[in-house]
Amino acid sequence: MAEELRLAVGQVSYAGPEGCGVWFDREYRELPLFGPAGIRYQPREGQRALLLSGREGCALLGVLSPAGAMLPPGEIRLECGGGWLHLKQNGDVVINGVTITKDGQILPKEGS
Repeated sequence: MAEELRLAVGQVSYAGPEGCGVWFDREYRELPLFGPAGIRYQPREGQRALLLSGREGCALLGVLSPAGAMLPPGEIRLECGGGWLHLKQNGDVVINGVTITKDGQILPKEGS
């Protein structure tokens, strides 16, 4: 008999060095975190999280991106606290608003 898998959206109840928990129909604790290869992260308390559960247990697959946070295809934006890094499809890298072009030219923040 095939294992029945279930997806659910819950809310991160805690996060720290010991792991994280998500509240859905109950609190799921010490969840394994899944994400793209090479990226490690710890969700923040209160974020909406996608859970996958089955006979083998439960795992956190990721957290919901903020509304209006869609990027063009092929781009990645990493955010942590007040800092951010945006890898653009044209080869530019933007760090906290400062652009470094794919040729290495540093452009000032817009509005500076």
